[in-house]
Amino acid sequence: MRRLFALLAVAMMVVGLAGCGASQSGTQTGGITVRDPWVRAAMMNMAGDQSGAMGNMQQSTPMAGMGGGHSHGSEYGNTAVSAAYMVLVNNGAADAIVKAESDVAKSVELHNVIMENNVMQMRQVEAIEVPANGQVELKPGGLHVMLIGLNRDLKEGDEVVIKLTTRSGKTIEVKAPVRKP
Repeated sequence: MRRLFALLAVAMMVVGLAGCGASQSGTQTGGITVRDPWVRAAMMNMAGDQSGAMGNMQQSTPMAGMGGGHSHGSEYGNTAVSAAYMVLVNNGAADAIVKAESDVAKSVELHNVIMENNVMQMRQVEAIEVPANGQVELKPGGLHVMLIGLNRDLKEGDEVVIKLTTRSGKTIEVKAPVRKP
């Protein structure tokens, strides 16, 4: 009988240790996470253009279906746009955001703002690099997620869902509140 209890005790310890190991590996979080996301409020008027422009930045690369080149006022002509900002925190190996999607816009792109010849210009980037155990802030006047061809007004207090894809293949769903800058 003692032998049976000893075997049972050993079996329970093995099962308990195996459970602990599985639990620890299941809760480890590596890779990119998002902190403090928000989306700029944007309203469309009856003509379909945006009131409250993103500023007088000029588009430096043509965009399909938007006439390309530069335009006066909003760089997107009569297409309503907004931008999403957040802090990308990486608790693992170096990685990058390579794609963004949202159902609030016809197109979603990764952008950076640069100063060239005393003119602020937005440029699409292929990826937003996030160093190992580091972070990158997406903010007005810098890196951001551009929402192009809005499907609806983005009013303060609304929430926008954005899906980010990393180079390593991870998908991150971000729920970002809409607010005024």
